[in-house]
Amino acid sequence: MTYFLVSFTYPPDKAKEVGQAFLSGKAPKMPDFVTQEKVFVVLDSEVKNYVLYEVKDEKAHEGLIAIANRFTGYFYIEGSRFKIEHLLTTREALPLIGLQ
Repeated sequence: MTYFLVSFTYPPDKAKEVGQAFLSGKAPKMPDFVTQEKVFVVLDSEVKNYVLYEVKDEKAHEGLIAIANRFTGYFYIEGSRFKIEHLLTTREALPLIGLQ
């Protein structure tokens, strides 16, 4: 499985607008092969959402595109931004430093 972590932040005064965009369907829906595993929210000087997605390895590229498309649905909300990170397990990361 492939995992992606999305960090999505926006100003607190835009929270209602983000919620309305989510409920209205302005943000594209995810295809069946992308599973939203967990959503965490942190209230700080900004609202931070951390969303963990799981995608089958053979659909990783398509999954990444679908996740990016979903979050571009919030572009019109001033101050919102997102970052997508491809997560590796420890076993997957070990060869990157020359260990197996």
